[in-house]
Parts: sequence; C-alpha cells; structure tokens
Amino acid sequence: MLDNLAVLFSKGAFGDCARHAILHAMEDTRVRKIRVYATSMDMESLMEEANWKCGCGGNHGAEMQALSSKYPQKLEMIPVSSVTDPKEMEATLFNQVSMVEGEITTAVISGLGNRQIMLGDRVGKEGTKNVVTQMKKVGITRLVAMSSVGIHEDYPSLEWRKEGTFLDGLFMTICIREYWDLCGLENEAKVPGINYLIVRPVGLGEEVKPAGKYFIQKQKGEDVLGANMAKSDVGLFLLEEALKPTYERKSVVIGADPAEAFEPFG
Repeated sequence: MLDNLAVLFSKGAFGDCARHAILHAMEDTRVRKIRVYATSMDMESLMEEANWKCGCGGNHGAEMQALSSKYPQKLEMIPVSSVTDPKEMEATLFNQVSMVEGEITTAVISGLGNRQIMLGDRVGKEGTKNVVTQMKKVGITRLVAMSSVGIHEDYPSLEWRKEGTFLDGLFMTICIREYWDLCGLENEAKVPGINYLIVRPVGLGEEVKPAGKYFIQKQKGEDVLGANMAKSDVGLFLLEEALKPTYERKSVVIGADPAEAFEPFG
C-alpha cells in the first residue's frame, strides 16, 4: 500500500527542512500523494525559489515544477491563511482527503515554528495544537514534527560544543518567545493517541552540502554529533520516519557524522 502524506511548513529553517522532505517524497515511489498546507506566500517558494537556503546546488523550484509535470496527480497544494486559526484549520485541514481506501492520509510532517533571531512567525504551539486536533478527528496517528535542540530535557543544547551555550543564552533572552513556542509545540504533540516523533536538529547550515545520511544521538552527555548539517538530510529523515517509523513517541537529536563533531562551525 502506498502512503499519502500531509506536510505543513512555515517560515524559517524548520520549514526549509519540510520543503526538502516534500522534494524527496516527490521522487519516492512509496508515496502516492502529498498534500501541502502553508500560506500562499510560503507555498510559492516550492515552485519559485531556486535555493531553499541550503547548500544543495541546482534549482529546487525548477525541480519541483518538473516533478509536478512528471507526476501531475502526486502533489496537491492547499493554502491556509493562518495555521493558528482553529476554525480555518478545521475547515481546511485533511478535508480534501477522500475516505476511499488508498486516499486516507497516513502520516503528517510538520515544519511549523522556528528558532531564528527576529524572524517572528511563532506558529509552532498553536499550529501544532490545531494539527493534532484535526488528526485525532480523522484518525491519523503518525506525526513527525520539527523542534530544536535545547528544548525541555535536551537542555543544555549541543553540550559538547560552546555554540550550545550561545544557543541556550539566546533562548533565555532575545529568542525566549521562540523557546516557549517550541516548548508548547512539543507539549501539544505529546498527547494520547498521537504516535509522535519530535526531531531536534543541530545547526542547519545554509552552505552545508547534503551527505544523504544522518545520525541520531543515542545518549545525551555521552554521544556527540556533527554540529552543522544539511537541511536536505533532515528532510530525508522526516520522510523516512513518516513512511517507516523507527522512533515512536520519542524526541531525538539529529546531526551530521560524529566524525565532524569538532569541526569549525558555520
């Protein structure tokens, strides 16, 4: 049986990772349908932006256009003016999904929220609350959601590098609203009936080239990771966990090759 995915994303690096998950899914033969929910402006980035603030090279917008032409029934883009509006989300989210066998959404990938200085767009908590509410109404259980290192029990972040102290300091000062939004996001996902995976990436460098692989920290305080990874590699992990879950009702820190743990950052 092929999978039908729902993907939501907002502004920022987490949304960039979700966009890469969509690109990977377009070429994945296990995926029948991808329904994308975002604002009209963010939606345009899928087809119009050449570079999704990443080191992939090439032209992602052109790639998406070509794949959409190759697989004309695979991608459905559904604009929403605000993922934080419960009434709009109730009227829009998953309502296009036919209850005919083979059309029901099997998993949701969320790239809502961000941890970036001065970006704003703090939609993680309320957006996730609305997504989970609608998931439970229609019986979707699998949610793979972006968050950040340094949230909840992952404090202190990147404990093997000084950049972690810097991020923790930002979260307690000028990015404190982003911090609380991401804390709320995680809390809204971790509810009964939802088989969640919270994905907490290390640094998401805009120049990092994809390696086609990723690594998970097994034990905090013991295992290290490459502290700067490609958004495309995070997107690949999001897709794989949506299609074939290996982590269930857990939060994980994802990074690059541990051999790169102490390489210069940035």
